[in-house]
Amino acid sequence: MKKAFDFIFYKFHYKVLALLSAILLWLLATNKEITEAELKVKVSPLSRGNYKIIDYFPKEINLTVEGYRKDLLILKEKNLVRILLPEKIQTNESGTALVKIKKDKLLLPISSVKVKKIDPNYLRIKAEKLIKKVVPVKLEAIGIRKNLKLILSPNYVIVYIPEKLKNKVHFVRTEKIDLSSIKGNAEIYLNIVSNYKVEPSRVKLIIRKNRR
Repeated sequence: MKKAFDFIFYKFHYKVLALLSAILLWLLATNKEITEAELKVKVSPLSRGNYKIIDYFPKEINLTVEGYRKDLLILKEKNLVRILLPEKIQTNESGTALVKIKKDKLLLPISSVKVKKIDPNYLRIKAEKLIKKVVPVKLEAIGIRKNLKLILSPNYVIVYIPEKLKNKVHFVRTEKIDLSSIKGNAEIYLNIVSNYKVEPSRVKLIIRKNRR
C-alpha cells in the first residue's frame, strides 16, 4: 500500500505543473484558432447627418462572423454593434426610412473580427429632420474673480434642432467649471452641453487678468 501511495505522489508537484502547462498550451492554441460563428447582437445606429433618430427596428441582428475564438467570445460578451448611418436618408410621409446595413459601416468592438453575413441587412429608421440655427454660447462657471476678463472663442455655434423648436432654442451652455483657483492668464477648452448636435462641440475659454 505504501509503495502504491509513494508511486502516485512521487514528484507530485512536477506532475501538477506539467498538467497545468498542457492546459495552458491547449488554451493558447484554441484561442489562436480562426473559426466562424453565428451571433445575435444588439445594434445601435449612429446618425451622421442633419436628422435625429427617434426609433429603429430591428433592435438585434444576426451576424455570421469569422475570427479568433477569443475575439468572438469578447464580441458575444459585449453584445453590441454600432452602425454608421448615411449622412442623408430619404424618409416617407411618416418620417421613416429603410437603410441598408453595409459591412464597412459596422463598428465592432473587436476590429479583427470579419463580418461575412448580416441578417436582416436593413434597418427601418424613424427620424426627425433637423435644421441649423446659430445661437450664442453662455458660460456656466462659478468662483469667478472680479479682476479676470473672460472671453469665449467662438461665442456663437451652430445647433441642429427640430424645426418645431427653432423659436424655443435661443442659446447653448458650456459645461460647468469652477474658476476659483484661477488667478492669472489661462486658456481652457469646454464642451458644449446640448441634447442636439452642435458645431463646434467645444469652445475655448480665454482668461485674462485685467490691468488696473
